[in-house]
Amino acid sequence: MASVGGSKDTLTLNLYPMMDIFSILITFLLMSYSTDPVNHDVNAGIELPESRTMISLDEIPAIVVTKNEMFVNDKKIVDVVNGEVPKEQLGESYQGAIRPVFDELKRIAEANKRIMAATASSDPAQQIGKTGALTMEMDKGHPFKLMKRIMLSAQQAEFVTFKLVVTRLEN
Repeated sequence: MASVGGSKDTLTLNLYPMMDIFSILITFLLMSYSTDPVNHDVNAGIELPESRTMISLDEIPAIVVTKNEMFVNDKKIVDVVNGEVPKEQLGESYQGAIRPVFDELKRIAEANKRIMAATASSDPAQQIGKTGALTMEMDKGHPFKLMKRIMLSAQQAEFVTFKLVVTRLEN
């Protein structure tokens, strides 16, 4: 305890609670600080588009679209022919979405929901971030229409946040 004395008035300041607050704050900051970037291996059959920005990737499901195939979490889902998915793979009742992609992402979303319910995180932002986000790698030669179909399939399976993987341009 520190005190400042005067002729009549004495001011005291208890330092122990302040030291407790600072030690808790330092512990919190050290626990939440990370210098390790998230690494993501790019499929050899993809030539990624370029970008000048780079955002760290979370550990979330990934869709990889090579020149000839489409994968969800390294599981082959459908063939891609000339930037298109075969017509029989498109769900008519799904507004142009790719049925096998929707089915696989829906299965992943349900599994994520079961895991989140079991862990019962009290932070709703964590729940949304883990269940509604998706990473997409796509060869730059594919038409936007294919990406749109994939995004529609993912949106219908409750994945609404997309992280697109691109190559970083050096300044």
